[in-house]
Amino acid sequence: MKRKPTGFTLMEMMITVSIILALGAIGVTLSKTSKQKAQQTITLGKMRALGAAFNSYTAEKGGLLPYEDSSGTDDWANAAKTENQDAWYNALPKLMGAKSVGELGISNPELFYDDAYPLYIKGAPYPGKSKRMNAPAFAIGMNSRLQRKTEDGLKAQGRFAQIQEVGKTVIFLERGLPDDKQTMSAQRGFDGSPKANARAFAARHNQKGCLVFADGHAEIHPASKLMTAGGAIV
Repeated sequence: MKRKPTGFTLMEMMITVSIILALGAIGVTLSKTSKQKAQQTITLGKMRALGAAFNSYTAEKGGLLPYEDSSGTDDWANAAKTENQDAWYNALPKLMGAKSVGELGISNPELFYDDAYPLYIKGAPYPGKSKRMNAPAFAIGMNSRLQRKTEDGLKAQGRFAQIQEVGKTVIFLERGLPDDKQTMSAQRGFDGSPKANARAFAARHNQKGCLVFADGHAEIHPASKLMTAGGAIV
């Protein structure tokens, strides 16, 4: 009477390996999904805090909006100038208990890229150390359509009263950095500047990104909610 083999057959071995590989792939996918959800939750919390700081600023300033950027270049030295202290990235972090971008540029620019800093977005593809130390690379931008030019060609400080639908008007958005992936072909302007329009919207969280509205609330949306496939802003 023949004895049955006690080891794995080749077929059994192949099935076992396939199961292990499949389970491994599922584990990697679940891990990636969990990480994305965690980053989305953190980003949403930071953007809500930014919205609250925006509302505090407008209340303290009699309805004036912070400036979308500095006059001149958007480097560390210019951000630190006295005339640029009402730029949103200087005024709002201070209302959130943090240093302004201008102050960081003088003392320690690397802190701008620290997880704890209110304008840092975890998971955003910030540039390498040599480039990002020349100027702050913003993963959040202020809506560039809020500040209009005067007859003299100067951009005046906007007013909250000019916003007709505060619950639908975007104030801040996740904005594209040079290495961010575009989710629509008509997107452009992924340059990391402190202001942005809808075409520069970065969808970093499973092809969705975070928006802050004038009433202070924040939402997650795909880029298709802000612009058409042809590039027209909705």
